[in-house]
Amino acid sequence: MGLQSKFAFFSKLDGKLLFKHFAGWAIFIAYEISFVWFSIDTFASLENYICYYGLNILLFYFNAHVLLSSAIKSNRSYLLIPVLMLFEMLVYLIFKYLLDVLLAFPQNAVPSQNVYVKKLLVPNIYRGVSFIGSSTLYWSVLRVISFRKRVHETETVQLVTLKEKAELERNLAEAMNAYLQQQINPHLLFNTLSFIHNTYAKHSREASQCVLLLVDIMRFSLNEVSINGKTSLDKEIEQIQNYIEINQLRYDYALFIDFEAEGDFESYQIIPLVLLTLTENIFKHGYLKKKQGAAKLHITLNDQNELSFISWNLKGDQPDYKRTRSIGIKNVIKRLEFSYKDQYNIIIKDEKESYGLELRVQL
Repeated sequence: MGLQSKFAFFSKLDGKLLFKHFAGWAIFIAYEISFVWFSIDTFASLENYICYYGLNILLFYFNAHVLLSSAIKSNRSYLLIPVLMLFEMLVYLIFKYLLDVLLAFPQNAVPSQNVYVKKLLVPNIYRGVSFIGSSTLYWSVLRVISFRKRVHETETVQLVTLKEKAELERNLAEAMNAYLQQQINPHLLFNTLSFIHNTYAKHSREASQCVLLLVDIMRFSLNEVSINGKTSLDKEIEQIQNYIEINQLRYDYALFIDFEAEGDFESYQIIPLVLLTLTENIFKHGYLKKKQGAAKLHITLNDQNELSFISWNLKGDQPDYKRTRSIGIKNVIKRLEFSYKDQYNIIIKDEKESYGLELRVQL
């Protein structure tokens, strides 16, 4: 795997980039060969050109994409890189010497080591240093380009994040505006409900109880919010129970709903009216008077602090345009996205005769 990562550069070369590299080397080699021909009016054999330039090109890419790319990741790269370059240069000189012995001189005219050191060692060192230096410059340019690309990508991600945040804030504001538009002056509301309760308390226990439950729900929707914008989860569950009781009173307990709530709700908080709104949809759009098709509402909180809200109900005889006109679910999703981004999942199963919803939130 390490070897593959070192040579990943070559696997990423597309046709256009490969052509640029090939053309660059072709121009460089043609320039050097032409310069030598004009200077001393001679050409070497094709075998010599292939072997010598092959060694130099190999040194160029090995230094840039293997040695420097690996050593720069070390904590002490400033010490490691010079040592590796010296070793790289030594290996290059050994291979260059072998090529000189095999290709540059006839078998009966191979110079002695002293003559070789005096006449060829310095040019070979200069040649190796020039390719290592140009390779290092090439590697540096690639790093600058890569760094600028990463900076550009990071800035792009930040801009996208800011845009999404602004969109979420706008959506939340729209949801809150839609919620506020449905509110009326709380003093007028509570005074009116108190008047209705006092008027009907002597004549109808059910009506009086219904008013008290409604007052409790409305007071919760207006007041039961902490500084962080959340309310106690057990209070939300309590209002769901109140809402179910109000509807049972309205229909003389002729509604069939399987309601279960299980978990340590007192220890956690949630943004208010989310679960209550989803519960309201069951009664608003569902048909709950059929015992064999009783609606289901199960709310649980497990040991991993994951809240689960699962509902199912038969659909009532209501035109489709009235169902789609409701903005309750849309507002709930907007608020969840703002407060629990990447920490919630909602699945809606809108079938021909039934409607199911499953919400999971990590609190």
